[in-house]
Amino acid sequence: MAAPAGGRAEGLRKGLHLATVLIPLAVWFLPPAHWRWPLVAVALTALALDFLRLGHPRVGRFVRGLAGQALRRHEHAELAGSSYLALGCLLAAFLFPRPVAVAAMGYLILGDGLAGLVGRTLGRRRLAFGKSVEGTLAGLGANLLVGLLVLPAWPLALLGAVAASAIELLPLPLDDNLAIPLISGTLLWWALL
Repeated sequence: MAAPAGGRAEGLRKGLHLATVLIPLAVWFLPPAHWRWPLVAVALTALALDFLRLGHPRVGRFVRGLAGQALRRHEHAELAGSSYLALGCLLAAFLFPRPVAVAAMGYLILGDGLAGLVGRTLGRRRLAFGKSVEGTLAGLGANLLVGLLVLPAWPLALLGAVAASAIELLPLPLDDNLAIPLISGTLLWWALL
């Protein structure tokens, strides 16, 4: 993975990442008619803007100037994490039953977001792939809390929390903003069957 953006820009990225908690809250509390089309619109807009940025050098330079270091180095030539996050939430919301979808999105938004913030600010003991013990434990705790709040049984909450935390730790070829909700959601759905 490319070098992370500067500390301030990375803090902004993680803050925005955590602010997307409104998506699983909407899916949990509102009827589908109130969140389906707005979620589709957000995901399609993020993807369209990314493809426009990648396909047109002038637009790409403009966006890089506007976003500053909030775009990671590898995102200059690839989809941004925000597009993967929007797509991951959209797919989870449409593929899985509501509790599984909300848990999977919560793992992505709260668990992954908190793991990144704590890891960057308080992380002292390093694990593999640039992760920290402190960030990983913070993410696991957040994931467990999410699961306990929305899943019907604590063993499912534990399974989902551990799975999402493991996915976040591993250097998978799939962006973790897509991998976390899809893989953890699939595991939970299978466990419910």
